[in-house]
Amino acid sequence: MGTPLDEETTLYTLSFADDQIVIAQDVDDLNYITHKLVEEYAKWGLEVNIQKTQYLCIGGVQGLQIPGIKNIGGWSSQRIDTRKEGGRRAISMLNGVLWDKNISKENKKRIYNTIVKSIVTYSSEVWPIKAKTEKMLMVTEMDFWRRSAGRSIIERIRNERIREIMGVKSNIVNDIRTKQLIWFGHVQRMPDNRIPKKIFKWTPQGRRRRGRPRKSWREGVDKEMRDTGLDEELWRDRAEWRLEIGRRRRTF
Repeated sequence: MGTPLDEETTLYTLSFADDQIVIAQDVDDLNYITHKLVEEYAKWGLEVNIQKTQYLCIGGVQGLQIPGIKNIGGWSSQRIDTRKEGGRRAISMLNGVLWDKNISKENKKRIYNTIVKSIVTYSSEVWPIKAKTEKMLMVTEMDFWRRSAGRSIIERIRNERIREIMGVKSNIVNDIRTKQLIWFGHVQRMPDNRIPKKIFKWTPQGRRRRGRPRKSWREGVDKEMRDTGLDEELWRDRAEWRLEIGRRRRTF
């Protein structure tokens, strides 16, 4: 039952303000724990809203034996696609605003940062980003800037020129990398007995599937630090770590 993180800690559930996450290693355990949870809540006059309950199977799709519970998919790429589609819908709804020449570039930048980028990059601190994902995110972002600059894609104006017109220096992929580095330093500074720190160090048990392994989140963070010459040990000093991350960002 549950997922053992080390000799002292086994993770069964995570509780939030109005939600609860049940964690299991296989579908049989999950069925058992979920049924017991529903029964225990019933003793206290509480009812689990099955229609709002979802489950996620990492690395595959298996069914819970509880009618009404929806599978939301276990691959991170599916979750990233969902965020991207949310951003594209927001851009479509803002189309009239973006093409309006009476709205300043600065205000359009504020709209992008507060609405579109917030939607697309939600929870991106823990995304494993592949080259395909980077391209997809950049396409979504450029769709916003082209409309804001009043330039159609059929005009075949280079992305660099669109960014010059709008006065945009950074890009969404670099912003995500920045968030990931900040999160990496934050988790590293946690005491070893904190659950996020234990999960960060945890190595899944069992045999890996055949074929080339998917690029992990940690591999992406390590590559970013190597490519930008960022000293990993700087995370020990929060202020210095953030300062160096900011300096790295200005080189893009």
